[in-house]
Amino acid sequence: MSLFARLRGGSRAAALVPYRYFKLGLSLMDGCDAHENGNDFVAEHPDWRVVRGWLMSPGDILDKHAIVENLLSGQRFDVTPLDPRVPFFEHPGTAEEFDGLWHQISMPAYSPPARLVVMEASDETGRGASAVASDAGTFGEDADA
Repeated sequence: MSLFARLRGGSRAAALVPYRYFKLGLSLMDGCDAHENGNDFVAEHPDWRVVRGWLMSPGDILDKHAIVENLLSGQRFDVTPLDPRVPFFEHPGTAEEFDGLWHQISMPAYSPPARLVVMEASDETGRGASAVASDAGTFGEDADA
């Protein structure tokens, strides 16, 4: 499955993740680098893991982001202050793939393929049959054959 198809599928599970202030050592976390914040947090809290994923910004823009998840409870928090808050979803692939991707991805517009329905002239009177047309093998063929 293509990256865009996986991202589109993963985005269906996007949700707002609550922000929580946490202390590292004796001070509050204060950076805007979500990946660094997540790694620093997990280094001091081994019962948590970093979750790599995407923020769904307006205009179909995906921004790399990271949150933390408690391994025992599954509870998730964002440890990086963001304004405004936007939905997040976990990357539907490997950490290596995620790390190799751009920091921002613009999702192309997507419309499911339309099915072309061909109706014979007699269909309007209820005497003909309709069929779904295939676009394979019809281009350039002689209509009288």
